[in-house]
Amino acid sequence: MRLPIGTHGDEGWIDRVELYVALILQFAIVVITISALFQSQWLLALSGTAVLILTFTPALIERQLRVPLPVEFTLITCLFLFASFVLGEAGNFYERIWWWDMALHGLSAVITGLIGFLFIYVFYMTHRIRVEPMYVAILTFGLAVAVGTLWEIFEFLADWFLGLNMQRSGLVDTMTDLMLNSAGAILAAAIGYYYVKNGDSLLGRRLIRMLVERVRQRIAN
Repeated sequence: MRLPIGTHGDEGWIDRVELYVALILQFAIVVITISALFQSQWLLALSGTAVLILTFTPALIERQLRVPLPVEFTLITCLFLFASFVLGEAGNFYERIWWWDMALHGLSAVITGLIGFLFIYVFYMTHRIRVEPMYVAILTFGLAVAVGTLWEIFEFLADWFLGLNMQRSGLVDTMTDLMLNSAGAILAAAIGYYYVKNGDSLLGRRLIRMLVERVRQRIAN
């Protein structure tokens, strides 16, 4: 019989499922990367290796900054990179589905913004910093936009030095991605603002409350 939501047993079961899904996604990336090596697709193999390393980013952040992160961040990171690399690059979704690149850029800005907000909120709720909700929103927005801009610089450099086609339509692609990044950053900033101001929000009720509560529990333990 399933335990009620919120109990320790249920949370442990959810964590295990999320971890297993993340591991399956990582395994799929490994398979694609090895397959690319055997087929002498060196750029695809190199990209796969880089993506696989990025899937461990949440664990590295937790270790280096000593900030406890819920397993959801590993799952979200793996899902996004799976959609970007396995489906987008290996599965050619970028060419087959015209809105795939735009959707991932907007989603990445929201994810980056929410991760930034959670870091800020960890310090906020442990009284290490005391700022107004608007400043929390500004920091969240700035972080998401900065990461998105750095990614566009990376795409330009990869096209310039490696002869790739990550920008596809050049300036139009770059500016569209930057606008989508900004829109996603605004959404993440709004979620963070209303959560800090009101202790909850319609958009963040199921996501932010769950993540914050798990971080709070891990700090308390």
